[in-house]
Amino acid sequence: MAPSLRRSVTDAVRNAVPFLVITVVWVGIMLALYGVFLVTKPSGVTYEPWVHVSVFAVPGVGFLGHVLQQALVGGRGSR
Repeated sequence: MAPSLRRSVTDAVRNAVPFLVITVVWVGIMLALYGVFLVTKPSGVTYEPWVHVSVFAVPGVGFLGHVLQQALVGGRGSR
């Protein structure tokens, strides 16, 4: 790998790691809150599958998009 390409890849990975960590922590928090929600809901209430999916799909797309954006352009302003 050429030195400039290697440095670009290293910078992209280094820039993405903090956002990946934040994403993992936030997903853990979301799972905990969602677990509390499911445990405390009334026993006669059931939800369609789309409700359960929407809890994680919408924020997940946002988190991953932000990580990708930081990986692609995050390191350019630091030089």
